[in-house]
Formats: sequence, C-alpha cells, structure tokens
Amino acid sequence: MDRREQDKLLRPYQPGMKLASNLLQSLIAGLIIFCLLWVYHRTGEVGLGEMSRNFERTETFNQRVEEIVRHKVDYARNLELFETDGEFDDQKQIDIRQYASGITDPANINVNTAYSIADLLRFHDNGAQAMSARIARLLRDGLKEGEVGEALQKESAQLETVLPASGMSLSDYASLGSNPPRLVLEYYRLLGDCANDIASRYSQYAEDTREDSANAVEAPSNVHYYIEDTNNRQKFTNMGVSSLTAARALVQRQEDWTFLFEGERSYNIMVAHSEYVLSEDTSAYFMRQRFTGTGEKVLLAVDLNYPIGDSLQRAYTQHHQGKPYLYAALMISFVMAAALLLLLILSLHTNGRNYPEGKIVLDPFDQVPTEIAAGIGVLLVLGTFLIIRRLRRRLWSYAFVRLLSLPLLGSLEYLILQWLLLSAIRRFRAQTLWKNSVSNAVLLGTRQVYSARERTQRLLILFALFTVGNIIFLKTGGGVGIVLFAVINLAALLYLMRDVVGNQNIREGLRQISKGKLDYRIRTDVLSGESREMGQAVNEMGEGLQKAVETMLRGERAKAELITNLSHDIKTPLTSIINYVDLLKREKIQNERAQEYIHVLEQKSARLKSLTEDLLEVSRISSGSVELHPEKILLPMFIRQVCGECEEILEKRNITWDLDIPQGQIWIRTDGSQLFRVFENLIGNIGKYAKEGTKARVSLEAFADEVQVTLLNESQDPITFTGEELQERFTRGDTSRKTEGSGLGLAIAGSLTQLLGGTFRVDVTHDTFCATLVFPILKE
Repeated sequence: MDRREQDKLLRPYQPGMKLASNLLQSLIAGLIIFCLLWVYHRTGEVGLGEMSRNFERTETFNQRVEEIVRHKVDYARNLELFETDGEFDDQKQIDIRQYASGITDPANINVNTAYSIADLLRFHDNGAQAMSARIARLLRDGLKEGEVGEALQKESAQLETVLPASGMSLSDYASLGSNPPRLVLEYYRLLGDCANDIASRYSQYAEDTREDSANAVEAPSNVHYYIEDTNNRQKFTNMGVSSLTAARALVQRQEDWTFLFEGERSYNIMVAHSEYVLSEDTSAYFMRQRFTGTGEKVLLAVDLNYPIGDSLQRAYTQHHQGKPYLYAALMISFVMAAALLLLLILSLHTNGRNYPEGKIVLDPFDQVPTEIAAGIGVLLVLGTFLIIRRLRRRLWSYAFVRLLSLPLLGSLEYLILQWLLLSAIRRFRAQTLWKNSVSNAVLLGTRQVYSARERTQRLLILFALFTVGNIIFLKTGGGVGIVLFAVINLAALLYLMRDVVGNQNIREGLRQISKGKLDYRIRTDVLSGESREMGQAVNEMGEGLQKAVETMLRGERAKAELITNLSHDIKTPLTSIINYVDLLKREKIQNERAQEYIHVLEQKSARLKSLTEDLLEVSRISSGSVELHPEKILLPMFIRQVCGECEEILEKRNITWDLDIPQGQIWIRTDGSQLFRVFENLIGNIGKYAKEGTKARVSLEAFADEVQVTLLNESQDPITFTGEELQERFTRGDTSRKTEGSGLGLAIAGSLTQLLGGTFRVDVTHDTFCATLVFPILKE
C-alpha cells in the first residue's frame, strides 16, 4: 500500500477522532497501572518477581521462617527475663552493666547498679526520655564528656527518678570511683538504654502471653527449630529434644518434615552442612542471620504441607492464590499495551496532518520556542506528580486510594508526555523544531553580529557622532545651529536613501541571475562605496557562472553527440554483422577453415558489442543518470558474499582468495546492486590480469568514521602504467592487448564508487595491483 492509499484510508481520522484517541490512550495507560496495583494488593504486597518462582525459593519464605524462629527465641528469653517459677516477677533484679554486656549472673549482681523490673519500667515511663534528652543537649552544646558528667552530677536529684537496690544513687556511687564525671555519664547511658530495652521486651512479652497468642513457644508452627548458644549452653527448641543430634534424628524420622538449614557458628563465622539445607538461596540467607551470639548451633526444618495456620501458611496461601491474579493481570495488561501501542502509532502517523490536503498544521502551542515548551512540559509533569503524591501520602492507608491515585497519576502523566511528544513531532515535520528555538535564535544573532562586526562598529561610531553633533547644534548653535542641524540630517537622509537604492539594485541583480538570466549586469556607475563593490562582485559572479555554464553545455553537447554518433555508427553495422554471422552458422558450411573464420567473427563481434555497451555505461555514470536505491548494508557479510559468487571467475586461472574480513558490525548506506557491480568489475579485472596460480587478497579495515576495502593481486605481466593512468578510459594493463578487456572496467568502478559516495584509488608497483575503496561508516 503506497502513501496515497494510506492517506485516503486515514482521511476520516479528523481532529475530533484524534482527541478521542489521545484520551483513550491515557485511559488505557491508567488501566494498565490499575491492573498491576490490583495484583499487588491481592497478593499481599508480594513482589511480582517472586510470584513466578516456587514459594520455597522466595525471599518471603526465608523471611517468614526467620521471623517465626526469632520471635519464639525472643519469647523464650523474655520468659526467662520476666518470670520466676512460671510467674511474672516485677521485683526481679536487673544489673544494668551485666545486661549491657549480655551476661546473666544472679549470684554476682551489684546492688549499686541493679534495679527491679518494676523500677525500670517506671523509669522508662517517667525519666528515661528526659535523661537522654539532657545528655544529648549537653553534647550538642559542645561540652566534653567530663564536663557533661559534672553537669549531670549537679542535676542527679532531678534526673534519677528511681534508685538502685542499694538505695544509693548512681551519682553517689560514681563518686566512689577514680573519674566520677565519666562514670556518671556511663551509668546514666546504661540506665536509659536498659530501661528502654526492658520496656520494649515487656511489651512484646505481654502481647505473647495473652491467651489467644499464637507466638508462644508451645504454640504449634510449620517451622521446627533447634538453636543452641554454644557460649552459655542455652537451648531454644520447639521439638522437645535436648541436643542437635536428637533434633536431626527427629527430622529424619518425620516423613512430612524437610531439612531447611543446619549450620554451626564459631567466632561469628557460620559453616553450613550442605547435606541438610533446602537450597543454596536458603543456605546463603540463614548463614547471614544470627539468633543468639557469636557461637551457636542452628537446625531448621519445615513441614512443606503447611498444616498449621501460622504466618508461613498465610504467606504460602497468598503466594499460590496470587498467581492466577498475576497471570490474568499480565495478560490483560499485555493486550491493553498492544492496543495502546497501535493507537500511539496511529497518532504519530496522523499527527499534524490536515486531511484531505495532507498539509502539516501546527497548534498554537507549537509556536512557542522549543526550549520554553519543554520547560512548560517539565513543570506540568512535576507539578502533577507532586500534587498527587501529597494527596496519596495523606490517604495512603485506604486501599481504594492506592488503587485510584496512582492510575490517575499515570493517566495524567501519560497525557502530558504524549502532548509534548506530538508537539515535538509536528515541529520536526514542519522543520521548526530547531528553527523555532531559542538556541537557534541566539546562534544566528551571534553569527550575524560577528560577521558584520567591522561595519557595525563603524556604524555605531558614526551614529554616536551624529547624535552628539545634533545635540550640540541644537543646544549651543542658536539659529546657525538649527540650520546646521537641518543640513546634517538632510545629508544623512540622502545617504541612507542612496544606500537603500543601491541595495535594491543589487537585490534585483541577484534575483535576475537566480532566475537564469546570467547576462544581466548591474549598473555600478550609479553606486558608491560598499554598494559599488557588491555590485561589481555580483557582475563578476554572473560572468563566471555564464562562462562555466557555457563550457559545461559545450562539453555535455559534445558528449551527447559522441554517444549518439557512436550508437548510430557502431550499433547499426554491428547488428548486421552479428545477424550475418548467425546466418552463416546456420548454413552448415563443411569447410573447417570457413567455420574457424565464422567463430572468430562471432567472438570479435561479441567483444565489440560489449565494448559499445561499456562505453554507453561509462557515459551514463559520468552524466549521473544512474538511479540509486540506498540501503543499509553490513559490509563484511556483503564482501564475503560477493567473493563467493565471483569465485568461478578466478577458478578458471587457478587463483584463490585470501580474505582478511573481520566479523564486526560495520554498516554503510549505499546501493547494493551498484556496489556489487563495482566489486564484480574489480574481480573481473583480477581474473583477466592476475598471475595464474596466485592468491588474490581482500582486506577490510575500519577506522573512526570510515571503512577501507583493499583488493591486492600479483600481475601476470609487468605494469608500466601509474594508478591514475589505469583509471583512465581505454587504458589496459597489458600493453600487448592480448586479453579480452575493454579498458573501461576500472573507469566504471571508479565512477560508480564516487556516485555511491565513496572514494576509489589504484596503486601499482612493478608487478602488484592494489585497488582501494573507502566508504563512510553508518553511525547508529
């Protein structure tokens, strides 16, 4: 379907339909975003990438297992911290220094730094925040730690709202040391950190010990674990075993249980037992996790049937239930994306066209300079994004807001970006994208001012003197000054009018010459100054053009006459000779010598016909009447193909190829059929004049902006011509003229190469012929 038929089909696509198409595209873009968000919402905010994998190989699976195990270990530790004989004990003593170092040694508690759990909780609620804020404020004021400690000692009565078990304040206890200010700062920090951590752990303990809690150690779970702190032999498990060996044996006996991970950490370096890990991803994940300390033994197993309703089962259910939503949403999104692409292509094709005339019509916005229009578009995009983002932040907790705000944002953003894209395409088609830009205006203005700098400087000086003279004459000259003012202004007016008339004559001369009247001459006797110089230059230009055109016409006329005469004088008798030779062959003459003569006549007439056709071809190429069809060509592959197709030409004389063609992506834009003729002529030249049994070398070398192809061969006879002489018409490499060549092959190859936009060069030595072709590389 050609362009006219396409335009005929698109004529009903009027401005109203264009607007409807743009709005529909914006709606589709919003629906695509809505589908993806809906899947995100339905799958419990699981990553779309994880939905395509098995649940046990996802990051979510590892995270859920870790959360379950860590929560149960923390719960067991909280029981040990807050309970005595199975009951909550808020009078239990906590040594803040032992707590900070991770040591639990009730027998060696220091009563001067020990607090009851009730006191620590009370201090967290009333005192810890004020103490931390006071320390931070003193440090911000630039005080050193010793000075901070001294200030805290003075305010100890207000800061220490609770006292240790001994009844002595931390400030007084620190006074017994060698550096009381430093000790006060250290103790206060330990007290605040301990109180805050105890309060956090107590909140979790209270949550976990509720009757309906599913996080207790005794609560069933799909995850089975055994963790042992090798530093203090403390063990955490929900498997009812007392050793790692027993835990491993129990997992092996259970048919539904599967080893997830087993490893041992020593000096904070974890080593996994590869025999008891589920996958490499799982092993790598849990080798990074630390449940107790720098030394621990860890065994994790999981029931892949997920019979228990814990968080792991919920994540598994969301993963599998989300897959149908994922596939459906992706399929719907793909269909809508295809429709969006088709509508966008249609909009791009018809953008700016006014049917049925087919002219490019610009919108009012397209008249705005390009950079300013781009700035307006960027502001609109950012403004829309910020407004929707602020609304989304305030209402993000509502699911329906999430499902509506982002699609709305996407639709508006797409509409704005599409508007900018269509405007840019209209500008490009109307060739105003660069012309109607601030950069172009600045560049043109700079060039004009710079090119006319000599005249503008002189003009500004004359204008300044003229203005100053007028002011002096009017202010101080009286009546004489008024007369001088009138004279000087009249003289300036006459000068400007003469300059205008001179410019008008020059413009008229240029207009006449541009219309083809090369004999038109400007009268320079009525001009003066720069106008006369410009008029003389225009006249000289006209004379030069006239002489050049006359010379070219004479040459073209002589060439046309030569070709016509040759065509008429050679082809007519040649046709008769060929026909009569054919008639003689049909007579079945028995005389062998006569048959030999007829064979010679047939060969020579065919050669003469080929020579005539080559001569006509050279004339056509030189006159530029060859029609070219440029295309994108991968040059290395093209050369290999040409060498393969022309291999028979060389086989007749036992000549082989020596190819040095790289495999790179080297592209050029040219006419493939004409380029094939160039190589065919060069290869034919090798087949005629190369030494029998030798190799013909073809090499390709790429540079920054151009590619060079070289054809090199050893000549049968010594070459007595230069490279330039061989490129002339009717020049043959063998002086004996014993070959069948016409002497036009290199001339045709050179002319065609230049016509294709390349350069052609021939270099010769005594017995070596080298043809070099250079073409510009096509940039991506």
